[in-house]
Amino acid sequence: MIVVDTNLLLRYLLNDDAAQAKRAQRVLESSPLVSVTPTIVLELVWVLECSDCTRTEIVGALRHVLGLPNMRLPNAAVFYRAIQWFEQGLDFADALHLALSPAAATLMTFDKDFVGKAKRVDAFPSVMLCPTR
Repeated sequence: MIVVDTNLLLRYLLNDDAAQAKRAQRVLESSPLVSVTPTIVLELVWVLECSDCTRTEIVGALRHVLGLPNMRLPNAAVFYRAIQWFEQGLDFADALHLALSPAAATLMTFDKDFVGKAKRVDAFPSVMLCPTR
């Protein structure tokens, strides 16, 4: 099994360097087993956002890459839950934090927007503002 770095996935998706894109495609298509870590996916989303990709384009890219036939994801449900919440309006990092948190926990934050969006999309575990006292 190989774990592919963010830059390899970016070349494959953006094709912004034709030679590297071809090499990345060859690796992704010919390796028997490929994997990524949550931090690689988080960085991938961040760079795609900085490259002016839309949320819809990013969701499509994530589903494509994570759905490759030879892709093996540790705890795939975490990734797909985070993608779903991101698609529904959560920031991807916030969605990933939630998806990686124990279901019985409460995620505490100072981010009011995060709390509101998490409630709107029925994300879990619950997200609450840090108490003032």
